[in-house]
Amino acid sequence: MNQQQYRLLCMDIDGTLLNSAHELPPGSREAVRSAAKNGVTICLMSARPPQAVFPIRDALGVDGPLACCGGGLILQGENRLADSRLTCACTQTVLRETQARGIHLSVYRDLDWLIAAEDEWSRAEAQITGVQPMVAPLETLFTDWGDAGAHKLLCMGEKNKIDELIPVLEAKHLPMTLVRSKDEYLEVIPAGAGKDTAMHVLCEALGLTPNEVMALGDHDIDAPLLRAAGLGIAMGNASPIARAAADELTDSCDADGAAHAIYRHIREVQS
Repeated sequence: MNQQQYRLLCMDIDGTLLNSAHELPPGSREAVRSAAKNGVTICLMSARPPQAVFPIRDALGVDGPLACCGGGLILQGENRLADSRLTCACTQTVLRETQARGIHLSVYRDLDWLIAAEDEWSRAEAQITGVQPMVAPLETLFTDWGDAGAHKLLCMGEKNKIDELIPVLEAKHLPMTLVRSKDEYLEVIPAGAGKDTAMHVLCEALGLTPNEVMALGDHDIDAPLLRAAGLGIAMGNASPIARAAADELTDSCDADGAAHAIYRHIREVQS
């Protein structure tokens, strides 16, 4: 039993808090509520935009901070604790390279989800998140926004296309971070942003140290957070990169893995 008392719980959503059907299991909901009752601040950390996180927070019945768009946008009530954005050069480069390869591009800015045209990828993502995108002229918007632009870009396509896209974008040496959240999803976030950075921002705001943080995640995008937290736990369904970054494993998202981890390290210690 880990005897450290954790005061901040940072949780990924898809594949971690939610099961593989993108549903919130009752066991996970009750475990999170139990942690909150024991004085633990709950932070949902997701590549999702805010409007796709709000319903999950409301279903949990907690009011902690939200780290959205891969961690670059941190909301605490009406306040923004972090607001990182991609430069115009980044957004235009990603747009050009995805268009050339037939890869879908979704753009997230504030509460907006923008796409150039609806396709199978946007329809599937809308079904998962419960949010509908707006069709807009992306190239024109990118120019108009300048460097106060998107919080995140999401490239969606077959695994082999994403495999080919990554080294092309890396070779541009632009201020952006590329990380997978699924084999078919490539998240593009501002350089320096990320779930680990978001955790440090929250620690400073709450007067905590990283050793007082417990984190749960399942994919590559969660790996920096799992390494940075005092206790990083990977789900049983986690990617090899997330597993390697974690201190321990729990059960899968379909076997109440998040709930088991929370009760093991929070309720029994702090009740």
